[in-house]
Amino acid sequence: MRSVKIFLLNLLLIGLLWAQSPAELVEQLAASSELRHAQWSVYARYVDPMNGEPPLIDHNSDMSLACASSLKVLTLGLALDKLGGDYVFKTRLYYSGSISPDGVLNGDIVIVGDGDPTLGGDQVGGAYLYDKLMAEWVKAIKRKGIKRVNGSVIADESLYPPYHVPGSWTWEDLGNYYGAGLTALCFSDNKYYLDFKPGSKAGDPAEVIAMRPEIPGLTYTNLMKTGPIYSGDNGYILAAPNCYHALFHGTIPAGTEKFSIKGAIPNPALLAAQMLDWSLKNAKIPVASAPRVFNEAREYRPEALIKTIISPPLRRIAEITNKLSNNTYTEMLLLKVAHETSGIGETKEGLKVLEDFMDKMHIDRSGMRLVDASGLSHENMITSRIFCDFLSAMTARKSFSDFYQGFARAGDSNDYGHVVTFARNTDAANNARVKTGYIGGVRSHTGYVSTRSGRLIAFSCIANNYHCKTKEITALHERIVAALASLD
Repeated sequence: MRSVKIFLLNLLLIGLLWAQSPAELVEQLAASSELRHAQWSVYARYVDPMNGEPPLIDHNSDMSLACASSLKVLTLGLALDKLGGDYVFKTRLYYSGSISPDGVLNGDIVIVGDGDPTLGGDQVGGAYLYDKLMAEWVKAIKRKGIKRVNGSVIADESLYPPYHVPGSWTWEDLGNYYGAGLTALCFSDNKYYLDFKPGSKAGDPAEVIAMRPEIPGLTYTNLMKTGPIYSGDNGYILAAPNCYHALFHGTIPAGTEKFSIKGAIPNPALLAAQMLDWSLKNAKIPVASAPRVFNEAREYRPEALIKTIISPPLRRIAEITNKLSNNTYTEMLLLKVAHETSGIGETKEGLKVLEDFMDKMHIDRSGMRLVDASGLSHENMITSRIFCDFLSAMTARKSFSDFYQGFARAGDSNDYGHVVTFARNTDAANNARVKTGYIGGVRSHTGYVSTRSGRLIAFSCIANNYHCKTKEITALHERIVAALASLD
């Protein structure tokens, strides 16, 4: 009899635990040691509340916090809505002056940037890698009958302000690929690969063995050391836009023949012109003067068009941007929206367009202050409630399908991005669509999850100033999303 009572008591306890609501779980987690010194906000709601249904979770939902890359969902939602999933960028190659009967161009070859973030890059399928891009341009120039250029190869980046970064990005970020700058003529994702040969043991110097692509004029001071085996990428590059001396420091792991990190190209537009100049000379087409960059708008004759490079469609770019959390792509998309809307391709103008978009969707922006499009700045402030209201409003837009499909799917090893192990073996696996965010002291997860009955929920979890390991915050957020997915 005693064993039966114990069995029934255990069933009762299991039932009580099972009956714990997501809101009760959040209140329990809020008292955990991981969040003892942190600011934490969690909000979740049905995207289609019925009969005035209250939010499922409302914990510090009006607290303004830095959100890191979760901010990208706002920018991408705006870009897909304003431009459309079929939108493509068009980078045009022109010549100026005239071509003589014997093939001498008395003028320049000009690459005119259209803000395509994928030009010459390796992130998005369908984009021209830089070597193929150069081959296409050289082939097109030959078809025009040009055998000699008495001018220069010029990069025209005048559509937007000259190569720059948002002012509140930190110095340590700027020389690295995730802190690359913005220009109307992006090239090779505005990044280069730096290959090191680690030493035989921790503490040994790490030798630079290659730079891909080679960047003319770039010098460096190499202080990179070898770290322990399996210690991962702890290497950094200190530089800035148009700065042609870089400092390499930190560690790369021992135990491998080669280890690569990625840096920000000092001037992508200039590098594009330099590579085309080199490619022409290699094809026996002499170019008289050195490559240059133009920052002032010019008119080009339609008949002087040599070649137009078409980007992959925006829906594909947006998917890669979201799943790989590409800061440069996100910032570039905001500049394009700004330029298409007002003719001014600047971040501040783009943020005004975003605010207007949210106002038209009747989203209360109280507590929101944005300074960039990607979330890299610690000065961005937003609430979890705003995220969920935005996600809910997007379900009524024509662009929703492209927007939703751009999120990484939690726990899906066949997907890619940063959530392939998120919430595995729970109802949220292969269900939740999640955008992650991380910068120093900030961890966020924002997205959608469906209940067992198929109702769609928007959720957002943001932690700031925690003193535990970031993976422990992630584990808390996994539990919350899993609890939402287990609702009937």
